[in-house]
Amino acid sequence: MKAKNFPQLALLSLVCVACVQNPLAQAPAASPPPNSPTPTPIQTPSISPPVQTPIAQEPAASPAPNTPTPTPIQTQSPKPSPTQTSLEVAQKTTNSLPPTQTYDLRVITNQLWGRLTKITFGENSIIVTMAITNGRQEVVRLNVKDGIYLEDNTSYNVRYNLLPPSNNTEIMIKPGTTLKGQFVFVGWLAPGATHLSLKSSFPCSSEGKNGKEIQQCSGISFNIPINR
Repeated sequence: MKAKNFPQLALLSLVCVACVQNPLAQAPAASPPPNSPTPTPIQTPSISPPVQTPIAQEPAASPAPNTPTPTPIQTQSPKPSPTQTSLEVAQKTTNSLPPTQTYDLRVITNQLWGRLTKITFGENSIIVTMAITNGRQEVVRLNVKDGIYLEDNTSYNVRYNLLPPSNNTEIMIKPGTTLKGQFVFVGWLAPGATHLSLKSSFPCSSEGKNGKEIQQCSGISFNIPINR
């Protein structure tokens, strides 16, 4: 029985020697221990080339709840300042105008007799009550060329022109007659005026080298103080 066992042992030894002497033989993969998790392969993302995208507008932030909505600030345009006139005259109320003035002013100029008795100051006019007598031998026309007007004593020497009646625009006075009435001058009295001058002129004839010549003669003039 010992002789029969020798060949089998020899065969086993040959097989083992062959296993040791084969360096190229790959060892079997070690089996993982039981209940160990299977590792998952690492996935590397593919790198894509950069793409230029337009800048997106950031959305407006929504207001927090219960926050009052701010109201836009309303700006007011400045009010235009009133235009300053060369006369610097502002319309005054009736209470700021001088009261009615009464006078007994008398003058004689170039054979014209004048008498001024009253002045009334209105919102848009100055009314002068006076009488003018023509002692000349020709018709006198006081509202021709420069006309008849009032002038105050302010720094601007405001002029108030006559508003003549429609039936006698030239203020014509026949020889030997008297023109009496109310003469209306346009405009309210300027603030600060304390004196008025009534001035007039008229065409008159005089003897010259070539006979009678027409020139301007001084008419009725009054210096009128004003009590405020």
